[in-house]
Amino acid sequence: MRRLLPCTLLLGLAACAGPVRYAPAPEIALTQPSLDLARAASRMVEARLDQDGDFHAGDLVRLTFPYTPALNTDQRVALSGAISPPLLDPMPIRGLTTAMLQTRLRAAYAAKLARPEVSVALLEYNRPPPPQEIFVLGEVAKPGNFPYRDGTTPFEGIARAGGGNRDADLSRVVALTPIGDRLEARMLDLSATLHGAATPLDFLPPYTILIVPPTAIARDVDRARQIRQIIGFNGVNVGSAITLIQP
Repeated sequence: MRRLLPCTLLLGLAACAGPVRYAPAPEIALTQPSLDLARAASRMVEARLDQDGDFHAGDLVRLTFPYTPALNTDQRVALSGAISPPLLDPMPIRGLTTAMLQTRLRAAYAAKLARPEVSVALLEYNRPPPPQEIFVLGEVAKPGNFPYRDGTTPFEGIARAGGGNRDADLSRVVALTPIGDRLEARMLDLSATLHGAATPLDFLPPYTILIVPPTAIARDVDRARQIRQIIGFNGVNVGSAITLIQP
């Protein structure tokens, strides 16, 4: 397994600057379907992290002015990443979310309109985002990708994959979650929750990768090292920087 780039641990959080790539250790045998699924999960998450804001060249954006309807317009995002709002100079919007653009437009129109309300809608994607899914890998009955729905917990994600098999170690499930332009890796002790521990479990965001490791992986007091080992076991090869959250 390739070594992780040097990380600085601070207050239980290990953040790595720069790209980090994981690959399976050569002594670990992976079945081709499992490896293919891990690669598909990596590609899906990378595609999601590569979505730089909500707007890309060729997208069609609608600006609606409820108090000044004469200004209503549909704008095609230029190759430069800009649009030309009425009464304003061209405005770069690449990298912005819809909410950010709406806030910026309201501020710009405050000096030009008595009621500078404007709403933003994205009518057409030139580069549509990947479908919202979660992936469940490792020691489960039916590893796979599943459509995302609001309110999904780690338990539900694993249940949708048929539950853990007899080799599953539910005390060290790893959740890889896209946060902004990075991935956050967190180890979850689902076994403790099953045995009555009052541990709150957050809902899973879309594009989460859940990895259930086998009990055969050696236990190590360094949880960051365990997480890297579990990721490598499943062949997850993510090129984005990963923040390791220590439990």
